[in-house]
Amino acid sequence: MVQFERRVLADVRQQGLLNQQDRVLIAVSGGPDSVALLHLLVAWKAVLDLSLRVVHFNHGLRGEESEADASFVRTLCEQLGVPCLIQRLNVQQVIQAQKGKSIQSVARALRYEGLSQIVQDQDLTKVALGHTSDDQAETVLMWMLRGAGSVGLSGMAAFRDPYFIRPLLRASRVEIEAYLQKNQWTYRIDSSNANPQYRRNRIRQELVPVLKQYNPKIVQALSRQSAILRDESAYLDHVASNALASDMIRFDVDGVVLNQKKVSALPRAIQRRVLVLIYRQVTRTVGYLRFDFVESVLKLMNQGHSGSMLKTHGMQVYRDYDEIHLCPVSEKNHSQSSSPKNIPLSIPGMIHWPWTGQTLEACLVEDLPRVWKNEVSCVYLDADHFTPNLVVRQWEPGDSFYPFGMDGQKKKIQDFFSDIKLSKIKRADVPLVVAPEGIIWVAGFRPDHRFCVKSETTKFVMLKIFNNPSRPR
Repeated sequence: MVQFERRVLADVRQQGLLNQQDRVLIAVSGGPDSVALLHLLVAWKAVLDLSLRVVHFNHGLRGEESEADASFVRTLCEQLGVPCLIQRLNVQQVIQAQKGKSIQSVARALRYEGLSQIVQDQDLTKVALGHTSDDQAETVLMWMLRGAGSVGLSGMAAFRDPYFIRPLLRASRVEIEAYLQKNQWTYRIDSSNANPQYRRNRIRQELVPVLKQYNPKIVQALSRQSAILRDESAYLDHVASNALASDMIRFDVDGVVLNQKKVSALPRAIQRRVLVLIYRQVTRTVGYLRFDFVESVLKLMNQGHSGSMLKTHGMQVYRDYDEIHLCPVSEKNHSQSSSPKNIPLSIPGMIHWPWTGQTLEACLVEDLPRVWKNEVSCVYLDADHFTPNLVVRQWEPGDSFYPFGMDGQKKKIQDFFSDIKLSKIKRADVPLVVAPEGIIWVAGFRPDHRFCVKSETTKFVMLKIFNNPSRPR
């Protein structure tokens, strides 16, 4: 191995990026960085007993140039004896479906999805990406211009769970080009890298040269800064994770629930970090939260009233008394918009309640069980006191009933929900079973006193609500 190959391999070993007998997928665009990365891994193959695979993503955005890139990578892999997969990405189609997103962000997301799928399909252990210290400096500057904190200014990590590695992150673009030139290895130039439409290109072409007038080693300085901030950011993550391991957090079927008082008692910096960790967990991404959204959540947490709610980037946050609920934004609201307002429930009969995925069942029974009582999930009513033309619907303003156990007192549904401290956001999920004579059951909570079984009752209706989609025994 030549000196550059030995030096980068030493960095790779020092950072623990590669292990003996790793099965590595290399993302090769055909540009100088990824081509150099491919040659390096081929040089290390015998030393580390590596198994190598290459994938090239053809975005189809540059016509013949894109096709020529794919052909170049295929030929290079044949020459090096490395299996190669050319995969096409429908970037334009996704952009049309996800309006408002940039070409670069959509293409990046599709690439990572494709890489992850190949790793799973081929049982690989690592994915090698060709980012350099220059890319790191540009990334840090991009986040700096956005006003990012330590998370954004940490830049890219050399290793990102679960299998992404960046072996060239401590190597400069100048070193890589010199390595390729010395060995007379060719590569492709992406014409879009010169397009000033993209912010990263403007940073590379305009901002970095100006900064080099103040510090000729600005790339190294920014890379060093990112390493320092990454360590400090990891420590804050550790502190925030320990805080979340306490009794200030619990999980429910919707997402994460925080104890408002305990989280508010944490230092502001840790509060922010707690939200970032939960956001990643809830949305199952490694994305970043915008500062203004984090501050809005903290305001809701520290000053908001019960029922306060906001949404962003796939996450919904709402306050329910002294609890802060964070959950993924569900697509069910879109499908429910077409759901009927009144769902008929025959006796006997069974219906699906789309807002919670539960099942409601109604049936006639000849006799009551020997030991019975009305429970939240199952009630017995007097069939002679209401007309069997039942519907199930959501609550509406002005709805009222006579809750069982309140000596026949009338109560508005809204006040009943407030008394039991049911979150405003969950109230619309509660099914009301309604007869022409009125609400007979707030399903899952309380039947109406007027329709409950009495000593003289001879005809019984049993109503049930349950999660299991199969018929209960």
